[in-house]
Amino acid sequence: MITSIIDICNMALDYCNERNITSLEEDTKQAKKCLAWYDTVRKSLLLNLNASFSIKRAVLTEAVNVPVIYGFARAYSLPHDCLQVLNMDSPVDDRYYQIEGNFLYCEEKYEDELIKIRYISDFKDITKFDSEFADCLALKLAEKICLPLTEDEQKANYLRQLAQQKYIETSTKYGRDNRMIVINKPRFRESKEYPFIHNSNYPAR
Repeated sequence: MITSIIDICNMALDYCNERNITSLEEDTKQAKKCLAWYDTVRKSLLLNLNASFSIKRAVLTEAVNVPVIYGFARAYSLPHDCLQVLNMDSPVDDRYYQIEGNFLYCEEKYEDELIKIRYISDFKDITKFDSEFADCLALKLAEKICLPLTEDEQKANYLRQLAQQKYIETSTKYGRDNRMIVINKPRFRESKEYPFIHNSNYPAR
């Protein structure tokens, strides 16, 4: 059972046929490479795969004491763990808002309706990673650290191909988890245009 970053790192090191580690603070090249790459690879996969377990929903609140950028009247705070907004259920016209830093800016303040978003979170609880994501993460990490550790280009190329195949399989799984649905634009804004297809696994912009 995978319970820690060390478990993921040791899976990656096994793929590279390198010695395992017991801590990321070890004074070893294996620990240093894992520490350098782990968080970058984890965030990249969360964003690119839209892993189901990392998707959350939130109701935004208006930010206070935040300088509003030109062209917009209001600023709303995004959740502290928001990596990317997938879609928004609100009266805000999706042509007239902007996400900058940790804020969503829009033209008006909406007193009577809530701004609700669905977003990819910076998910760190390894015990809740599903097996597909954990293996994909380990392989992608192995792909990054293999050549610096082993100087074996053939092995590095093999792991690159293996990681890509696993990425495709995992992406397919999350695509099934987040199926395409049909919604009406009036639910999201005042427009009376025709219904459109919306894939809840991709950003709504």
